[in-house]
Amino acid sequence: MKLPIYQIFGSENSLDLDLVFFIEEMPETIAEKLALSKELSQSIISFFPEKEINANLAVQRNGHLVEVYKGTTDELNNALFYTYQNHHQKFDNQITKLLVRDVDLKFLRSARMILSFLSKTEYRSIIKWALKGDLDEKIKALERIDLKQIDSFGKDKNDLNSIKSIAFQLGQAISLHEGKELYTKNEIANAFPDLIKYLSRKENTDFENLQKRLFSFIIILKDRNSRMKNKSEYKYEDENKICCAE
Repeated sequence: MKLPIYQIFGSENSLDLDLVFFIEEMPETIAEKLALSKELSQSIISFFPEKEINANLAVQRNGHLVEVYKGTTDELNNALFYTYQNHHQKFDNQITKLLVRDVDLKFLRSARMILSFLSKTEYRSIIKWALKGDLDEKIKALERIDLKQIDSFGKDKNDLNSIKSIAFQLGQAISLHEGKELYTKNEIANAFPDLIKYLSRKENTDFENLQKRLFSFIIILKDRNSRMKNKSEYKYEDENKICCAE
């Protein structure tokens, strides 16, 4: 198989390697997408021996994405565009047009992801129920969570990767609500200095600041919830006319 064009994106100091393979047509099933992503990752692993590759698949037309395997089309499209210069790239930037962001979709996705990161804590029972339920159930679960009271994230008492991911999602979502797009840890840290210790995976830290940001996220989510047209996650391209930002 001919290796497709690929592009690295995300934080310049990321521990892993996030990249996207641009393919002509997206496989139909999740199993096929996963298999292709693994196969393509394996083909370039020798180029990045010290990195764990997190591969995604995307279809690009006319300078912007029209479909993605993981994540949302608008967020991945703009992340590829804005963070291209953060990495040594083999190919030219495949994204020449920005997409208008769907803020409601970001909040729907972030709510689910935050709950998922906390699914092995003592809140597992209410989170399991919420993940099967609608947005109102997810909000109720988030309101019951007190990060300061968490004793364990499962196998790891202090899961620094989950904590970092929660901080990243909170920073991204809150900033997007305020009209700013942030795609790297450094950008979020500059905008939210109180999240730095979580983004940098600092050990033995308290969760007071993270809990405050979670509370802010919930307030915004509840306000948006009252005006959302669609309260379940959806594909960006199914609910949005692909419209390039100015």
